[in-house]
Amino acid sequence: MEFKLWEPKTQPDILGKEGSFGNIEWDYPTFIENIYEPLRKKYPDYITRRSIGRDTSGEYEMWAYEFTPEKYVKTVYMQSGVHVIETDAYFGLARLLTMIANREDERLNFIRDNVRLLIVPVVSIWGISKRGSYEEIMDDDRWRFPHNAARVNANRDFNDRKAQETVNVINFIKEYADDICFAFDCHSTTDVVLGAYLLPMSNGIPDEIGDKHKAINTALYEKHPTDVYKAFMGEEKDYPVPNLTNTFKGGITDMFGIYGITPEHNDYIYDKKLGTSLTMTLSVELLGNHLLQVAECDLYNSKLRRQ
Repeated sequence: MEFKLWEPKTQPDILGKEGSFGNIEWDYPTFIENIYEPLRKKYPDYITRRSIGRDTSGEYEMWAYEFTPEKYVKTVYMQSGVHVIETDAYFGLARLLTMIANREDERLNFIRDNVRLLIVPVVSIWGISKRGSYEEIMDDDRWRFPHNAARVNANRDFNDRKAQETVNVINFIKEYADDICFAFDCHSTTDVVLGAYLLPMSNGIPDEIGDKHKAINTALYEKHPTDVYKAFMGEEKDYPVPNLTNTFKGGITDMFGIYGITPEHNDYIYDKKLGTSLTMTLSVELLGNHLLQVAECDLYNSKLRRQ
């Protein structure tokens, strides 16, 4: 069955004003207490949380959430907030989960009723809490990539495990590894070199699966066209349509043989400021479509593993 693109309603911004979904400058505890905890308390039979350890600094408790329908048929792992600058990604994931929990969209109800979601809302909990103001983030490269108290690059730490955040996440995934059918590491990019709507990076997923996600990217790109599409992934390349980089291996779930992708959209091509209604809508649309693909397609199941 051909995938039909999902179009969400216009989303609220995260600029901390009346009607906003949140505030882009919240630290990690405030983010959790203002968004995830009210949702958990609203649906205690559906949403649970647990501590998966403390961060590298020992200052913060790291939380994971489980969104568990009464009768689920598949399990998906999702994380965000690896890079502190990418606010639209971890707020976008939170907003999508809010829509699912609240049954705000008829199509998302399929996820609500059939898919267990394992969520690590933020990986870089120290980085987000210590980053300073929005203006300081934009002027200070050190907050963009070395993300935690250990100044470890979380994108590549899953072999060395120098950061406690990485260890916490891996241990959490390990408990459910036999059930997880797919994984998402949710990002956005503020790098103007990445002029694409999105640039997912996968763990060498099979073409049959990769083509499905590439088709979503292409459809979104055609819906939100831009004159710029130059991707820097070790070398500069020009692509006529969105590309799915399908060569990277070694991501967060790779050690368990679980396939996953990194859905990523560019905020600055479509707006000049993070956290606007426009960029939040783009984030929710991106993440929602890729999640619906996994939820609605029978190809994604716990037997889908790297051999």
